[in-house]
Amino acid sequence: MESFGEALRRLRGDLSIRGLARRANCSPSYISALEFGKNIPSSAVVSALDAALGAGGELIRLHDMEVGPTERREALGLIGIVLGGASGALPATDGLERIRMLVERRLGGPDLGFWEEVAWEHAHGVGAHPATDGIGRLSADVLALETALTHVKGNPPAWARVRTRLLYLLAYALGSAGREHESRHWWAAARRAAVAAGDDMRAFVVAQEAIQALYEKRPLTLVLSRAGEALAGDRPSVARARALGARAHAKVLLGDLAAAYADLDEQARVFDRLPADVTSDAASAEGWPVTRLLHSRSLVYTLAGHPRAAAAQAEAVAAYPSAAVRPIAQIRLHEAMSAVRGGEVVAGLAHAEQALTAAQSAGYSHYVRQLATMVADQAPAGHEALHSFRDRVAGLRGGMS
Repeated sequence: MESFGEALRRLRGDLSIRGLARRANCSPSYISALEFGKNIPSSAVVSALDAALGAGGELIRLHDMEVGPTERREALGLIGIVLGGASGALPATDGLERIRMLVERRLGGPDLGFWEEVAWEHAHGVGAHPATDGIGRLSADVLALETALTHVKGNPPAWARVRTRLLYLLAYALGSAGREHESRHWWAAARRAAVAAGDDMRAFVVAQEAIQALYEKRPLTLVLSRAGEALAGDRPSVARARALGARAHAKVLLGDLAAAYADLDEQARVFDRLPADVTSDAASAEGWPVTRLLHSRSLVYTLAGHPRAAAAQAEAVAAYPSAAVRPIAQIRLHEAMSAVRGGEVVAGLAHAEQALTAAQSAGYSHYVRQLATMVADQAPAGHEALHSFRDRVAGLRGGMS
């Protein structure tokens, strides 16, 4: 669509900028800035230019479409902030974000490299901090990107990939914070966005959704469907490794231990074929280091009551750096599950309490809460130590971060 500035240049034709400035009672430099999209004209200026060029309302209609009532109010708000600058007051964070988006809209086309960096930073932050910490920032960047995309022609795959990454990271963060209902809507948005982002990106999204769905107690048929979608190809990838772990988890819950163990074996083979930059990336949500392989095995062996469950748990704990508080706490909950199932109810619940205390320092996640619930589910109903532990677990929702 032709922009306001382009239409202004076309309608001006052979008339000089100075000539138009005299007719519309504007400065030549201001009209020049309008033609290059560097200023937001007021309605009065647009009407004057439209009348001076005999445009019959064309410029007014373009201005209304391009700028719109909301942006006009934002522009006036900016003027108010500038005029009130002497007070020394700064606008609230939300106001600053709106101002930033307004400025970006006026600067022209968005910068793909910048948005790729934004997605990269969120991928590194989403698992490193308490879940709720990143939701506000992610939401603001999703909104800002959608605004920026209105200036991108078509739907280029590179932009679709950035959009998909931000959407799935927001879905993941919401799910980790226990906001399952909202999370599902964002997973659906990420799947739709991934259609234009390539098969590998769609596989990545549905594989991660399958894992999160297990902790949200969504139907196992849905988990298997998402995992199956991610496993449609046979190329080694993070998506394939994740999907195999999700399917193994679902299979063990269905009692198909042989299929679950087979998926773990295939997962190990996929890991051996992943690029070094992927297996060495322990910092982002898009890497797949050996700790994730061992974590997956620990969980499935624990749920299955495998004879080597304790060894798998110990191997997983040993692989993590001591600073990885939350994932280590999750493995400790695997250990607690095994202890309670083996009849050591009091000791197992005490071990789980210690794990929850450790996890609290890093911020609880929905995964921690669900694992703690699974520990409690292993204990005989009515056991005297169970009531206080379930109360502790129930209280995690309010304190989850």
